[in-house]
Amino acid sequence: MKFRSLFLALFLLISASVANGAETDYLALLAEDSEIKAIAVVTNVRRMSNNSDGTFQHVTFKRIYGVTPFIPTTFVGGCKTMESRWQKRSSDMVYFNPRKGQKVYVTVTTNGGAITSFTPINAQLEAVLRQEPHRVAYSRGKAKVIPIQQ
Repeated sequence: MKFRSLFLALFLLISASVANGAETDYLALLAEDSEIKAIAVVTNVRRMSNNSDGTFQHVTFKRIYGVTPFIPTTFVGGCKTMESRWQKRSSDMVYFNPRKGQKVYVTVTTNGGAITSFTPINAQLEAVLRQEPHRVAYSRGKAKVIPIQQ
């Protein structure tokens, strides 16, 4: 009987820890599988619609450096932003804030598709993207450099 109780308690603890860690970052998975991964400059931001959960925008980018092959010189991605006080932030939505002239590392599902990550570029990120792109990881719409393990 004690063995059964111990086994049940152990099973519940393991199940609870797996359930807590099971929240999958689907946007990170989409960013990993995106056709377009590029260092680019935002050339145009066009407001498409205002909704209670944010403003949908089409963002036009000019490619500076393509991490993936066959990226057009200019490409478009869609995203949501928060622009007005009457809009309510949705807990399961990632919002980006693109500005014209901004230099970023961006991933887009396909030309004209959804922006899956949007990260302002810095010297470290740019160097890693150009030399070791496998060291980039994605989380909640941002790209991060994975440190080198020694």
